[in-house]
Amino acid sequence: MHTMRLHVNKFQTNELNLVEDTKQEDYIVSSVEEVQRRVLSAETNGSYISADKFFSNKDKKLEAL
Repeated sequence: MHTMRLHVNKFQTNELNLVEDTKQEDYIVSSVEEVQRRVLSAETNGSYISADKFFSNKDKKLEAL
């Protein structure tokens, strides 16, 4: 997922300033097969985190918004 944070100076005009432009991990999947592929890949590569760490990171990001 790609997220852009914008600072709007005046809502009535088209003047916008880009504050932050970051690419975030895409946690939304559209099929069971994609979920299975991602889980197998993470297990094979050891590239995964615990559920507690995931939700802690997610909460911190939401609080920063």
